[in-house]
Amino acid sequence: MQDSVGSRLRYAREAKGLSISELSAQVRVREVLLKHIEKDEFDKVGADVYVRGHIRAMAQVLDLSSDELMALYPVSGTGDSPLAEPVLAPDTQVLEIASGFVKQKSDSQSLSASFYKPLENFRSKSSSNWTLLMASTLGIITVIAIGSVVVSALQTPQQVVVKETAQPTPTPVNTKAAQDLTANVPAPGVEVLLKADGNSSWVRATDLNDVELFEGIIKVGQEQRVGSTEGVKLLLGNAGAINLTVNGQTLGKAGGSGEVVRVEFGPEGPVQ
Repeated sequence: MQDSVGSRLRYAREAKGLSISELSAQVRVREVLLKHIEKDEFDKVGADVYVRGHIRAMAQVLDLSSDELMALYPVSGTGDSPLAEPVLAPDTQVLEIASGFVKQKSDSQSLSASFYKPLENFRSKSSSNWTLLMASTLGIITVIAIGSVVVSALQTPQQVVVKETAQPTPTPVNTKAAQDLTANVPAPGVEVLLKADGNSSWVRATDLNDVELFEGIIKVGQEQRVGSTEGVKLLLGNAGAINLTVNGQTLGKAGGSGEVVRVEFGPEGPVQ
């Protein structure tokens, strides 16, 4: 029988006395995908990075060398084709940022602006003359009013009355209430920032009750933020590609390149 990734995984599982469902529960991968992998039907599993992550997770549970399995893995993998770059249509509207404002421009808007420009210039000139006249009138009225107030103030003597200001009575601090408020402050929780550096990685994140927070591929330069009040559990398909920051503290990478790693973080930090 031909030596392959699927045959080695199947023999190792049977040697450990594990069923497909039991292995699925341990690696958290659907049974149908595990069956395809054991039959070397990688094209039915998904993207190449998913397949490699599943194989490494299975190898870790079955005490196999992931490097040896990767040597047997077909070079072409699942035949993923690169994603095409999006192309803008010729009539796509362009957002232009100028002077702190966002202006949306299009051919039709440019034509409209040219058509109404003479009318706008006429309104602008008329409005400017009217504004200048009103400003001059308001200025004269303001000067007269201020002069009247000053003259009246100089002619009328004012008596200065000094009043004693009562000293405020200090309010006693309720120490017990302050302690109760401190005791009722909830735990800050856990927030994890994952950033791909140098390579991509498949990542699955759940809370302590195994409720899924995120599952997918984080590509080079991308970031993914997950959080939970109790804690966060991570399964990294390529630990050497992911930098971890927990509650603002940079922890670096959880493992080497191509290594499948499981980590867990609580409010106080990493959980052993």
